[in-house]
Amino acid sequence: MNCIKTYDIIDLNGRSIFCSLATAKQAETERREQGAMSPDQTTDIQQRMYNFIVNYMKTEKMPPTNREIGRELKIASTGHVDYHLTMLEKKGLITRQPKKSRGIKLTKTVTGIPVMGSIAAGQPLEISTDPEELLDAGRELERDNTYALIVRGRSMIEDHICDGDYVQEKEHDQVRLQPANSELEPILISKSEWDEEWKVQGKVVAIFRRHAA
Repeated sequence: MNCIKTYDIIDLNGRSIFCSLATAKQAETERREQGAMSPDQTTDIQQRMYNFIVNYMKTEKMPPTNREIGRELKIASTGHVDYHLTMLEKKGLITRQPKKSRGIKLTKTVTGIPVMGSIAAGQPLEISTDPEELLDAGRELERDNTYALIVRGRSMIEDHICDGDYVQEKEHDQVRLQPANSELEPILISKSEWDEEWKVQGKVVAIFRRHAA
């Protein structure tokens, strides 16, 4: 990349990475804030980065680029992203192929359903953009576009759903309105259109019909 003034900040297997002096100072400040780390420790941002990489590779079937990682974690500098990827590489969590934008590889197969937040009756969903952990519930339950939420509260205990349980949910990109009439076709509505133009008015609880006297 173009630099007004360069500064050697990382030695990655003998390859030097250069960036602007301002970026280098930001990276140095970030490293000081993190403090000394033993090889088996992972900072919060590196854990979130690793979780994002794992989830991205499960859904997209390919690794993310540095820019995609930075955009997801709101890291403006690709140099900062590269620094944390270097730390993940040193800790043996990933490997990288030089000169490839999608050169990240996981060192071990990661399985599990991503846990994306919590759910409580009568409260808004608390869903994060990247998984907090992976729930190992068996490979047969690991499906595309599914995630898990942690149950909070005791409002569903009579249905055997207890506080601290995990519920698995599936994302849908469309809503299907299914008629109970074989002469009619179902109506498919995109999620974006549903969110903008449709509203659930209520739930049918009874049906009444007039009969001629």
